[in-house]
Amino acid sequence: MKKRSLIAAAIVSVLALTMPVMAEDVTLTVAMVNNDPFVVLEELSSQFTEDTGIKLDFQVLSENEVRAKIQEDVAMGGGNYDLVTLGTSDMATYLMSGWTQNLDDLFAGLDEETAAWYDRDDIFPGVLDSNKDAASGALAALPFYSESTMICYRTDVFEALGLEMPEAPTWDDILELAKACDGFQTEDGTEVVGIAIRGKAGYGENQYIFGSIMNSFGGRYYDMDWNTAYDSEEVRNAWEYYKELLQYAEDSPTTCGYTECLNLFTQGQAAIYYDATVSAATFESDASAVAGKVGYAPAPSEVAALSSTIGGWGMAITSKTAHPEEAFQFLLWATSKDYQELCAEAKGWASVPSATRASLYERSEYIDVAPFAEKTAASLENANPNHPCVEDVPYTGSSLPNLPEYSSWGTTIAEQLSSYVADSTDLDSAIKACVQALDDAAEEGGYRG
Repeated sequence: MKKRSLIAAAIVSVLALTMPVMAEDVTLTVAMVNNDPFVVLEELSSQFTEDTGIKLDFQVLSENEVRAKIQEDVAMGGGNYDLVTLGTSDMATYLMSGWTQNLDDLFAGLDEETAAWYDRDDIFPGVLDSNKDAASGALAALPFYSESTMICYRTDVFEALGLEMPEAPTWDDILELAKACDGFQTEDGTEVVGIAIRGKAGYGENQYIFGSIMNSFGGRYYDMDWNTAYDSEEVRNAWEYYKELLQYAEDSPTTCGYTECLNLFTQGQAAIYYDATVSAATFESDASAVAGKVGYAPAPSEVAALSSTIGGWGMAITSKTAHPEEAFQFLLWATSKDYQELCAEAKGWASVPSATRASLYERSEYIDVAPFAEKTAASLENANPNHPCVEDVPYTGSSLPNLPEYSSWGTTIAEQLSSYVADSTDLDSAIKACVQALDDAAEEGGYRG
């Protein structure tokens, strides 16, 4: 492992400090989501403080409040945070608004030895692209952990029913398999549903999953002139398919988000699961009822294999921080190969932040404890956030468009989709409301010439 002193000395030496300050006098405030990988980061960060003298104050926020709390502070210039966690759909908004710093400028100041130690080229290209502002190409954040999407399924249930998961399933395949599995009773008397899949309304909930399905069906939100392209046969087919698939999902599917679906499959109550690749580590954990009984397949295709998406969380440096050099120092440490080694040593290889660095998927220690590693790497390599749809589109971002307005119109679509699944609205009315929200956003955002 490279000497930790390089992190503490080399980075600071190549970046100009406005006012010299002793590292032991610096405390960085980090606003972060309360997901497990970040909880581990907080625990292990004492090593960084020991090596550098830089103290850390973690402000831990739930996923429901993290975006609102962070945006409220940075948009108003509050300056309470030095580093913040951002989802892949947040990158452009924060950088374009001047709330966070362009990390390319900081990387340009690194000497060759430090740059080689960090090895930015080791990050999956699609993952790195998802942390950029597509318009300028500027790096808005560094990925701490990322994810794509894939199919997980109960091998014991499939064997009992004489079913086989195709190597490259289509969405039609998944529908038929979910139908066949729905209501099956396992040896211990547990009745399983056909599939665990998000139905809860939210631009980061059902939209994260449905967006990947819609892309695969050939749908898109806008054409290249920013005309709304949502009222199409392809989009309508995706809506109808999704509603039919959820008939074989959990009870009250419109109340089930990521956590509920994760728990359902982990507890052995579902035969198939479609969601984030990061979930697989939970399924193989000691606390899982399905550990050792899970098979993995790539995200399904329909018209094209565009279901794989890029999600996860990156960390950015705020524009108002008084300690940009120290913040960059911590950011490099937290997303480095050295941190992965530290995490593996303290928590085991299964706990290493996943889906960011290609080198992790070449480590035998990781592969031995992660039977899902090969499928995860393939999903990440196949995902292309710069070309998320069958037809050309003027936006990037896989299933979560990297647009400032997405949180608004994405919420509208999510709510209409949930209402349609629950039979509270018809397809024509739902699509009409979505088209209006998309049209308004394009006008108000000034995207049209």
